[in-house]
Amino acid sequence: MSQRPRILLAEALDPETHARISRQADVAIAPASDEAGLIAALEGVHGLVVRTHTPVTKAVIHAAKALRVIGVAGVGVERVDLAAARERGIAVLSTPTAASDAVAELAVALMLNLLRPIGRLSAAYAAGQFAEARREPHGVELGSCTVGILGLGNIGSRVARICAAGFQSRVIFHDIADVRPIGYSAERVSDERLWSESDILSIHVPLTTATRGLIGRSVLGRMRSGARLVNTARGALVDTAALIEALRNGQLAGAGLDVTDPEPLPPGHELFGIESCVLTPHVASRTHGGLARMHAVADAVLAHLLSDRERGV
Repeated sequence: MSQRPRILLAEALDPETHARISRQADVAIAPASDEAGLIAALEGVHGLVVRTHTPVTKAVIHAAKALRVIGVAGVGVERVDLAAARERGIAVLSTPTAASDAVAELAVALMLNLLRPIGRLSAAYAAGQFAEARREPHGVELGSCTVGILGLGNIGSRVARICAAGFQSRVIFHDIADVRPIGYSAERVSDERLWSESDILSIHVPLTTATRGLIGRSVLGRMRSGARLVNTARGALVDTAALIEALRNGQLAGAGLDVTDPEPLPPGHELFGIESCVLTPHVASRTHGGLARMHAVADAVLAHLLSDRERGV
């Protein structure tokens, strides 16, 4: 590649990142980020930058004859056909730790919101129900809870540290990898103990064929009665119908979800009508700092292409 690198953005990045990479590359934004839109825009493109929700299918990869590298601004690369990329010799880059702090903080914020119903109390106060809102105890302290972490990776370990070191919660975790807590107290347990002992279960595993629908009727039925569920990972890890049933019948006292299946939920979806379910629109990583660090994958894509050019590839 001897010419100036050409980079396609599946959607716009922040202006600073766009301006920075534009100094050394020709940068365009795809008119549409679906399969057809990407295929139409990828002719002559050397680098592609996408968000985690953009599908980069086999058809996209095989249509992009000049493509050398794909950058995913996010943690997961499950929507990239990795086998097709390997077949073509295309590098796939991501930002596995860029938003770890942001996501971990929102996971804990959802826990606190489930334990202390801030929105409901604020609405009662605004409605003139000051005395009524204060009449009965309303919350549980996080420090009194056993927090279960499913997946002690970059994000799960941060959640565990905040809960253990910051709130003095008892923390238990389950992970298929040989991971160990560093600098805080957490007990490794079997999955069965994780389900049955957690007052709050926080999910931090990738979406794979093995984990899709993992939190279904069977697992929810084995959880402690009155437990709470937090999901800031991927919506399809949780069986939505089973979750609704567990919330409706009181098996779960609440759920805090930044991700759902389907996503987005259609207007009027049943989850919106469940008071004990706190929903945010997949924004855990979208702090100013989190986005800037994820968008920096564009710099890695540019660096990869410039290295190729220097080597005459």
